[in-house]
Amino acid sequence: MLDMTYARSRLCLGIFGVGSIVLVTLAGLIGGLPHSIFSTSKVWSPSDFSSLALFELTCVAYMLPLDLLGGFFLPRLFGRQNITANDFVRRWLTGVLFQATLFLVVGLLIVATGRFGGRFAVISLIIIIAVGFIAFQRRITLWMTRGLLVDTDEKVVGAMEQTKQWGFKPLPAIVVEHQDPGFTGGVVGLPRFESLILSRSWVDQLSSEQLSVAIARRLEAVNTGSRTRGILLALIWISSGFAIASHLPGAGFTSIAELVMTCLGFTSWTFIGLLVLPTVSRQATYAIDRNVILRGVPSKLLRAMLKKLDRLQDDEPLRSTMIETIFHPVPSIANRSASSGNASLDSVIPFAWHSPRMMLFLSWSCLGLLARAVHCNVGRPELWIMLPTD
Repeated sequence: MLDMTYARSRLCLGIFGVGSIVLVTLAGLIGGLPHSIFSTSKVWSPSDFSSLALFELTCVAYMLPLDLLGGFFLPRLFGRQNITANDFVRRWLTGVLFQATLFLVVGLLIVATGRFGGRFAVISLIIIIAVGFIAFQRRITLWMTRGLLVDTDEKVVGAMEQTKQWGFKPLPAIVVEHQDPGFTGGVVGLPRFESLILSRSWVDQLSSEQLSVAIARRLEAVNTGSRTRGILLALIWISSGFAIASHLPGAGFTSIAELVMTCLGFTSWTFIGLLVLPTVSRQATYAIDRNVILRGVPSKLLRAMLKKLDRLQDDEPLRSTMIETIFHPVPSIANRSASSGNASLDSVIPFAWHSPRMMLFLSWSCLGLLARAVHCNVGRPELWIMLPTD
């Protein structure tokens, strides 16, 4: 029997959480349960708000035991984070109240738009909201982490200067204080207006050379358009999926019951995305690793940086091919080291970096039920807005 490591325990929790949510939503969809529970009125009434609030409360209650395991018990059991019960409750409440409030507002906007503008207007609204999420991801992240913003850091400035020697054009970068060791930051902002969010733990624990490589990889994702393509793919996936789900029997946008039916159908579409999109994201990761080596980054330095970051995350340098193919958009350290060692194989296009996890974040605009149920962020509010990236 395999030892139950922290990474494997989180994976099992994510499989159970996502799988059970998909099964429950399928059962509700097939049985048409939302029409028996939630308001079917197609004109404004107080029941619209109360029905949508009931739906949100049900989702929060279902996720509570999963959040407790993923955000409190497992990190303490494996010594990954010595979080107190008070700290967990405070952070969890902050995240849940924010998401629930946002879902209520978005849900009511969708119903209002559906009643007066139809399906096309709703899909347009969803895209507008999702684009707004991208534009304001930095601000939302700072609010969710309750972190301190450090605009300038001498080590970061030095690392950014090093990337110029590899031919990169620097982007604005900020360092965010955080409590969850799994917080990685990432690239934020609309295309052509990008900036970098860097984890405080990365700045503290990586050497200056390793930090420069981590920054260079993100600059490469931006420069090649891979990050932009990842956003576009995520946008197309959620908008098309929500439109398709609205055509299911009993689904639509003109009542709360119809909206819930659409959300249940959209959950299955999101699940398919979690199976399909990681492949293009992994290929983008391999290509970005190879491209930075071709720009002059020493391969040994890249591998050393990757190993150190893996230890800051789930510390799982090896995975089986099947497990990685199905569940992980970020390749294992062993696979990335083998790939980066052959930098002459630069034919792989960095197609859509970070697309599956960006899909989960943008699915908030569709009341996505799986957005915070996957293994990397269940129970970890600081990672609900910015899911871990490579």
